[in-house]
Amino acid sequence: MTSSSRFKDLSEFLAKHNAKNESGNVGLTHTRIPSKELNIYGGSYIIPKEELKTFWKLYHAHVFINNKKEYLTEKQLENGPILVDFDFRYDYNVSTRRHTKEHIQDMIIQYLEILKEILKFVTNKPFDIYIMEKPNVNRLEDQTLTKDGIHMIIGISMDHTMQMILRDKILEKIGEVWDLPLLNSWDAVLDEGISKGTTNWQMFGSRKPGNECYELTQHWRMIYDDTDGEFSMEEKNVKDFDIEKNYHLLSAQYDLHPKFDYTDDILDEYNKRLSLKSNKTKKPASKTKVHLLCEDDNDEDEISLDSITNEEILKKAVNKIMESLGPNEYYIKETHQYTQILPEKYYQPGSHLLNRLVAFALKDTDERLFLSWIMLRSKASDFDYSEIPVKYQEWKRSFNKPGKDGVTRKSILYWAKQEAPEEFMNIRNNSRDHFLDETISSPTDWDYAMLLYEMLKDRYVCPSIINKTWYMFKGHRWVIDKGETLRAIISKDMFNLYQKKMENIRKEQENFGHDDPRHEEVRKILKVIADVSVRLKNTATKNNIIREAMVLFYDKHFLEKMDANKYLMCFKNGVVDFKNKEFRVGYPQDYITKCTNIDYEEFNPEFHKEVSQQILTFMEQLFPNPSLNKYMWNHLASCLIGGNKNQTFNVYRGSGSNGKSILTTLMSMTLGEYKATVPVTLVTEKRNGIGGTSSEVMQLKGVRYAVMQEPTKDQGRLNEGVMKELTGGDPIQARALYCETETFVPQFKLVVCTNNLFEVNSTEDGTWRRFRICDFVSKFKDEDEVVQDNTPYVFPKDKDLEEKLPNWVSVFMSMLVKMAYENQGNVVDCAEVMAARDKYRQGQDLVAAFIAENIEQTGNKEDKIKKKEICQQFKDWCNTAHYGRKMPKGSELCDYLDTKYGKCGKTCAWTGIRVIYDQQSDPLTNDE
Repeated sequence: MTSSSRFKDLSEFLAKHNAKNESGNVGLTHTRIPSKELNIYGGSYIIPKEELKTFWKLYHAHVFINNKKEYLTEKQLENGPILVDFDFRYDYNVSTRRHTKEHIQDMIIQYLEILKEILKFVTNKPFDIYIMEKPNVNRLEDQTLTKDGIHMIIGISMDHTMQMILRDKILEKIGEVWDLPLLNSWDAVLDEGISKGTTNWQMFGSRKPGNECYELTQHWRMIYDDTDGEFSMEEKNVKDFDIEKNYHLLSAQYDLHPKFDYTDDILDEYNKRLSLKSNKTKKPASKTKVHLLCEDDNDEDEISLDSITNEEILKKAVNKIMESLGPNEYYIKETHQYTQILPEKYYQPGSHLLNRLVAFALKDTDERLFLSWIMLRSKASDFDYSEIPVKYQEWKRSFNKPGKDGVTRKSILYWAKQEAPEEFMNIRNNSRDHFLDETISSPTDWDYAMLLYEMLKDRYVCPSIINKTWYMFKGHRWVIDKGETLRAIISKDMFNLYQKKMENIRKEQENFGHDDPRHEEVRKILKVIADVSVRLKNTATKNNIIREAMVLFYDKHFLEKMDANKYLMCFKNGVVDFKNKEFRVGYPQDYITKCTNIDYEEFNPEFHKEVSQQILTFMEQLFPNPSLNKYMWNHLASCLIGGNKNQTFNVYRGSGSNGKSILTTLMSMTLGEYKATVPVTLVTEKRNGIGGTSSEVMQLKGVRYAVMQEPTKDQGRLNEGVMKELTGGDPIQARALYCETETFVPQFKLVVCTNNLFEVNSTEDGTWRRFRICDFVSKFKDEDEVVQDNTPYVFPKDKDLEEKLPNWVSVFMSMLVKMAYENQGNVVDCAEVMAARDKYRQGQDLVAAFIAENIEQTGNKEDKIKKKEICQQFKDWCNTAHYGRKMPKGSELCDYLDTKYGKCGKTCAWTGIRVIYDQQSDPLTNDE
């Protein structure tokens, strides 16, 4: 009799091992997650180690054979496997998985590199790594977030003190490995409770109530080669993994994984943490104490917020934090200093929005800057020190999205520079002196890079270390920089800092006698500075400094936020903010890279009267119909604001000499880099072109006006799915050549200029509601030209019109901006556009056209049309009247008839309708 046969099933086993049945101080080993909404009862269980095999066998039968849902968690062992829980939080617009298999492989490689620093691996002890993912992302019902995650088991036995060391080291590197559009910080991504061992592990095959369960998606065998100190990674087929036989390998309670000795380099840190852990005592719960000095569990590093009752105590607490900072954390102190020089509009009563932006920027910089925010707030006339603990709860709860509204520590630097320039320069100079002195005492490429960063941190950014991409803030926007300006700054500006430093030291040296011991000390310093100055002219040195600087200037959010603000448009002389209806200077936190390449002038009816009248006349000739004219003005103005509120696809239709090209040329000159010309294949090619290596899609990021030229006959069939994707307002994926895949929300209004309309096979309203047919009905003719078209709108051709366009551009833009302020991107449809659309649809919808031509509703029950009969007639009609068009399926015709005239029923015939026969061809009516 096997041990598992003692129990009928898992339910009986769990009932037997319910914690309620135990007495004494016995620890829980498993729990069940409850849910009142789903009528799932919770539970706590105590399962002895010797009965785990029985439990796993019953559990396997329950979950994997009988396909029953379960919600169990298991307590971690002190020396169990390395468990890692990645918790990803995305914006709700994210509907598909953002990490790839390559992301996971890069992460595994990073873990292996750090494990080599802390463990002594040997050749004959392989171990496995298991990756588990859910089938789909979890979009919350309240539409606030999209969640995703990864469970990883590294088959190495390791206690939780060392697992916390491993986690801390991973946190230092993971931002360099992964570039995901996350809302939560990396600290929040890596579940600390799992690494500490205080949080239970979700059993493989179980799930949280209302969620999918994790599935085994990757299985890797790691084999260490001590000859070169590297791992070989052998990927196993997960289908070959026998869950029933090997379930124990996926359990947190399996304690026979390989063990490895710790390296000598890690033992000191490990023993220190063990000592701190053993000496830790509980603090009274009545006080609000927080870790604001460092990221470990040492209670001596706590600050009691309740004890901060006045300005003096607050200053002491802040000074304690600043004094605890490491040598590479000077930027935290500097950010604090810049924050404190912000003027009263950032903290006085009524400054709520600005003060919140400061909080977002501080928390995005470092959690320990909470009291820096409080110190700024404490300057307000209505500040109450007793509210500091409450403010800390708000800090933890409300300021969690990184880079909220684009604000970072660079935003604080910019505000300080604009609002308090003199104090800003004092802090800046002191900071530069600090880093300059660091390079003299420690002349390494890293220290030079730190100095370079201090000089240029508000002007340069590196969004991609892999591609060595640099951007420089210049003229109200970020412009791409290939490194040439950085090299020049190192050779000139940085060099001059050392020359100035040398001059100041020499002046001090003049006050020392030759016997003064300081004289020799200064001489050595001068020699170091001279050597450094020479190195700064060296090509290899500059290459090394720039390479080191990439890490410091790296902004993981830059590409995600680049040109993402749909309400901003950059001009040569500033930025138009359509949301706040203002023209202002450009800010680094705007993340703008595109520009109209023209100056903005606010529309002045008197000053711009002559040019504006020329433009109005031009538009009235293009669109003589007042209703269509108004629609086109609103449509063109809406192109200034990103997004496609109306989800429209505008078709500019008209034969030659009708003004289409002139209008699009004017828009191109007006919008500059915000206008793009794209191939018509964008909406006629197969869907796999969207999201793949597609430079034509990638170039549309941030574009407001995308124009396609007339399709040829072999390009005339529309891919409705791609068109809807491009105009629907949902995020799309694209990848430029040699670059990572990006996800962005389209901002452009899609336009095609044509006389030959697309062939559209779809009958769905979701396709046709997007079309707007804008007819260019006018003709512009030469003096002796005879117009063949039957149109009443004929105007003399202005041969100098193209030469006038450059003079129109600024005024035309100011007229559009004024209109965009008013309509905010909304366009009201006009009857002419919709009627042209409906006529187009009727011509393309073969089913509707066939029924309109061939079927008459009589209401007479004697009149019937049989399904087989009408399908054959439809086929004949398509082959005769629409040869070459793709014929819809017969089922589409039947569905349409069911909807319009009622279901055909068992008789396979529709009643109350009849076929309209051509009287001329009906043989019964022929003359005898």
